[in-house]
Amino acid sequence: MLVKTISVRIKAVRIIDMTSTGLIPYSVGDRLQRDIHRRVVDGEEDTLIFLHHEPTFTAGRATKPEDIPDSTLPVVSVDRGGSVTWHGPGQLVVYPIIRLREPIDVLQYIMALQRSVIDMLKEAYNLDTCLVRGRSGVWMCQEGEMDRKLCALGVKQAQAVTMHGIALNVNPDVSNFHRIIPCGLFDAGVTTLQQLACVGPDTSVSQLVEPLADKMTYYLQRCQACVQQPAPWPPHTPMMYAPPSEKEN
Repeated sequence: MLVKTISVRIKAVRIIDMTSTGLIPYSVGDRLQRDIHRRVVDGEEDTLIFLHHEPTFTAGRATKPEDIPDSTLPVVSVDRGGSVTWHGPGQLVVYPIIRLREPIDVLQYIMALQRSVIDMLKEAYNLDTCLVRGRSGVWMCQEGEMDRKLCALGVKQAQAVTMHGIALNVNPDVSNFHRIIPCGLFDAGVTTLQQLACVGPDTSVSQLVEPLADKMTYYLQRCQACVQQPAPWPPHTPMMYAPPSEKEN
């Protein structure tokens, strides 16, 4: 496990990179983020955890019975926002554990996470992604085609400190998503960087840790309580919005 500290203005952001240690059982990753959450609440430094999980289905607070057609499917109930999703090999998961500045603005925090991914994908792969109005995450939107989610997002804040985070599909087996209604969206699909010809089947999720950490430590400054003078967001970043869907989530 690699632990690295990045200086951000006044205080540091600690990076915990577990991607090189193999697949992490969901219960282990969950215990780790809750332990670090407690420490950040108690005053320790903000932390970003990067890992990839053993195959696991998780169901957030918005999950409905119809989102899991197979009632025998083993699913872990979690306290994040959003509906059901899958975690596993080929998917990079990031848990930002940061103290939010007052007054707490969860929407700004969500935008910072999404914009971090959008910028990283554009810079690293020249890939244009978008946001879908009323729906979280980062998407591929093309006229005449179903919107496809590339990066899922589900967060929580307790005692002004965040938990859970994002899951970026690098090169997972997308058939895993066919066993559920991903994010509870019947009218949308899922895609991966491999399907978009950005990476190959053997690309390690570890390769995305550094470029994504760089973007996240930059954009999260505006949300962090410990940063008194955050850098302004660059005006050039394309933030495209697909037309609103009839069903919003």
